[in-house]
Amino acid sequence: METIFAQSSAFGKAGVAVFRISGPKSLEVLQLLTGRADFKPRIMYYQQITVPKTIVNSASFAYKEPRVEPITNRRATSDIVSEGGSIDYKELIDNAMVVYFKSPNSFTGEDVVEIHTHGSKAISIMLINALLNIADIRLAEAGEFTKRAFLNNKFDLTAAEGIADLINAETIMQHRQAIRQASGGLEELYNNWRTQLLKIISLLEAYIDFPDEDIPDSVLNDVNNTHKNLVNEISNYLNDNRRGELLNSGLKLAIIGPPNVGKSSLLNFLMQRDIAIVSNIAGTTRDIIEGHLDIGGYPIILQDTAGIREESSDIIEQEGIKRAIHSAKTADIKIIMFDAEKLDSSINEDIMNLINENTITIINKIDLIEPNKIFSIENKYKCLRVSVKNNIALSSILKNIENIAENMAGFTETPYITNQRHRHYLKQALSHLTAFSLDNDLVLATEDIRMTARCIGAITGVINIEEILGEIFKNFCIGK
Repeated sequence: METIFAQSSAFGKAGVAVFRISGPKSLEVLQLLTGRADFKPRIMYYQQITVPKTIVNSASFAYKEPRVEPITNRRATSDIVSEGGSIDYKELIDNAMVVYFKSPNSFTGEDVVEIHTHGSKAISIMLINALLNIADIRLAEAGEFTKRAFLNNKFDLTAAEGIADLINAETIMQHRQAIRQASGGLEELYNNWRTQLLKIISLLEAYIDFPDEDIPDSVLNDVNNTHKNLVNEISNYLNDNRRGELLNSGLKLAIIGPPNVGKSSLLNFLMQRDIAIVSNIAGTTRDIIEGHLDIGGYPIILQDTAGIREESSDIIEQEGIKRAIHSAKTADIKIIMFDAEKLDSSINEDIMNLINENTITIINKIDLIEPNKIFSIENKYKCLRVSVKNNIALSSILKNIENIAENMAGFTETPYITNQRHRHYLKQALSHLTAFSLDNDLVLATEDIRMTARCIGAITGVINIEEILGEIFKNFCIGK
């Protein structure tokens, strides 16, 4: 196995930059960079990180762009001794904290070294170039450290995906879902199903291989019962309205309504900044304006849309209305806004047909009407009375969004399906499982169960398919 390295922290100015090295030459590389031989595992050392003279003087050594001029007045002066004697060091890179993790007690399961330097772009360039000029070590590919950890049985494939989701998490609920998956929540569920499937296979193969043995009929009854329970469990699990995937990708919320009712003003309020133009001229918004928001820990993708009205001679506005209706139809949550002064005249069939259980109906500009006025729409739908301009009852909008988001993607005891890959294999597994019948040939029935177990194994990585691994780990960042 090759030795790899990468900067695990973000490149650029920061308090600390972290570099990770993994593979059989990790300790040797650390000794070369520091001149020290006696590193004990899991102990942090304060060391000078330097470029050995042999590397600096090498014809192949050159700092890559952006160019960094040699810092000739900063050289290592301490007497650092390796097992082979003293080494003449040319250039000091930084004073750093270093730690060595001995295989298999490391993240990847290999020998691992971490170097914690100051977060300087120049330091990163110098250290990376020094490492690139050491023999038998190369820059890691995206996700390669996590891939090696998976291949060394540090965790299963679902946990690896959980780590990627954890890195990408932007809200509390996304974090909770990712940390549960990274901690083995999905692995436990899928392995339990696979264990039951393997038990069925062993019982059926006993029937096939030893037909003359007196195997009680109760065994086949157990097989049938286990099969029936698995069909129900996996079917119910798939019937989850994509809760986990919604939480991962964000819930789409479309703000729709007639022209000039305050949709753009509401978007600006929710985003706490002016991202949409607000005007008294009807039809100002023509295209979809999008913003991302965290409401109650749930990721919300807000979309302000063109005002919907039945008649318009403007071709561009007509296209905007089409896009608004499409946005509403594909949205997870809808806010439908009306103007309190023009409510009865602005209601049209296109808008009313979009209302469902995940719709928040808002009557805006209530400061311009009599408080006791009742609208006909309020007899059919629960409506929020607000004034976006004067900040009246706007907190109720946020609370309603949070309640709907929680209902659609809130936590349950069972971990969710978090991505399309899992759903794909679970659907295949259920297809094989429903094809199973003891009334068929036992060999064919056993094969149905074996294919089901294979599909579950493809999710966790028990079935090692290289194309799957490449697709998953390419989405990681370099250094993870």
